[in-house]
Amino acid sequence: MEVNKDTEYILGFDIGGTKISGILSDIEGNVKSSSRRLTVKHMGKDRVLKDIEEIGNSMINETGIYPQKVSIVFAGLVDSDLGRIISSPNLFGLSDFNIVRDVKKIFSLETILENDATAAAISEKVFGKGKNMDNFIYISLSTGIGGGIFANGKLVRGNNGLAGEIGHCIILPDGPVCGCGRRGCIEALAGGKAIARKIMENRTMLRESQFFSSIPPGKITAKHMFEGVKKGDMYAQLILEETIFYLSTAISNLICSYDPEAIIIGGGMSLAGNLLLTPLKQSIDESLKGMYRDVKIIKSDPDTGRLAPVAVSKFK
Repeated sequence: MEVNKDTEYILGFDIGGTKISGILSDIEGNVKSSSRRLTVKHMGKDRVLKDIEEIGNSMINETGIYPQKVSIVFAGLVDSDLGRIISSPNLFGLSDFNIVRDVKKIFSLETILENDATAAAISEKVFGKGKNMDNFIYISLSTGIGGGIFANGKLVRGNNGLAGEIGHCIILPDGPVCGCGRRGCIEALAGGKAIARKIMENRTMLRESQFFSSIPPGKITAKHMFEGVKKGDMYAQLILEETIFYLSTAISNLICSYDPEAIIIGGGMSLAGNLLLTPLKQSIDESLKGMYRDVKIIKSDPDTGRLAPVAVSKFK
């Protein structure tokens, strides 16, 4: 592979609740190599660092490109300035972890850290459907729920750099316990993990559903909810309607607070497309009623999310 030595290259890692993804790309988002591995809940610091080192070196060796910068996006609360993971609701053993310090030691390169959903919002602004918008909210619907907010063309960071934690807005006081330790967060009600839990909780409906009863309970995911709806399964439809209700309530509150031009939906659940977006838009409009605003509900392009680590490097 011919390498342009004048081009800046980024080694990027996206550490989520179910996988670690790696890309080696130039600063304009042209991907030269990519890789991914599944995560386990009890990863621990040593395992994460080992995976990052192996994935990164594999891509460097494959392409012959040595990057100028490392960019990490993480599914949890982070302190970007200090390079520290504050809390890790979906992977145990990573809270209060200065991952930037340790990754710098591996690659001897400048390393930056950003929350994954905030990074995805930045990617929408740099590469995606928010490129020509000054006011939009990005929401990631995946294992958990996160987000990022652009207002008047600027990323909203807040006093401690933790703005946009959409998934931890409480929708149902005294509702189910969230990974953050509080009750009734939207993530605990409508995140992918929460949906799978709700499907398995009602044993009677689970047993009577021809679709779900054919799937081992431990293997059920949010993706199966959408598959069940397509097949006309009543239980899947009920779970979807409940999920839509909670999501539309949370999003309506955000619309009233920020008056965005669009809500951009990303994450694994966005792959359901109009099966999710059409009823979500209808429910949001009904929820707003007299406060109605003509806000677009848009599906993110999966490739835009993939470029989040690169977008963070370019944005900063």
